[in-house]
Amino acid sequence: MCRRISKLSLFCPVSVACARRHVDCYHFRPARKRRKGTPLTRPNVFISYTHDSRKHCDDVREFATFLVSCGIGVHLDQWEEVARKDWYPWALGGMSGADYVLVIASACYRRMGDGLGPNDENYGGRVEAALLRDFLQRDRDRWTKKILPVLLPGHTVEEVPDFLQPYACNHYPVTSLTAEGAEDLLRTITGQVAHIRPPLGPPISLPPRSGPGARPPEAR
Repeated sequence: MCRRISKLSLFCPVSVACARRHVDCYHFRPARKRRKGTPLTRPNVFISYTHDSRKHCDDVREFATFLVSCGIGVHLDQWEEVARKDWYPWALGGMSGADYVLVIASACYRRMGDGLGPNDENYGGRVEAALLRDFLQRDRDRWTKKILPVLLPGHTVEEVPDFLQPYACNHYPVTSLTAEGAEDLLRTITGQVAHIRPPLGPPISLPPRSGPGARPPEAR
């Protein structure tokens, strides 16, 4: 929670008034709306992943650090306060208030996300995946655009849960923690298209091949 104005995070979109009331507006503010084609100046994302291994958790944290270096605010459980917390409202508020939810593909996330894993593992990941399935059921158009499956180096599309349509919808490979290695994902999050559609030209005029108005054969 943002408690002192002097210690506000660069990416915490909280007002001075909210800071004085000790309100955590970063986690629970409504997602911003923008006109189509208008880049987000300070987007924020929620990272949903399963704790497959210590290395996987480290990889996710390094990825989150890279996003922050690109000017993207990140909700990540590893960066939360050490005080005891009810993680359900944290996940619910973080997902609802973020501009995008990044699902980090892994073998464990696919099992948990599709309800195939054991009930005594990855409780947090199971809850987050259940919330995402419910969001999609309520408003598929909105949440299909908002949930972005991410493939970190060493992971494949086969590790994206089926409920996220790994083949029918886009997924985002990150080949390296660089702008080039994560270009598609960064462009999607920030709303910066790679190729600008040219303006529409005047209608083309094609003379008939025969009949009135046709050009003589030698002029063709």
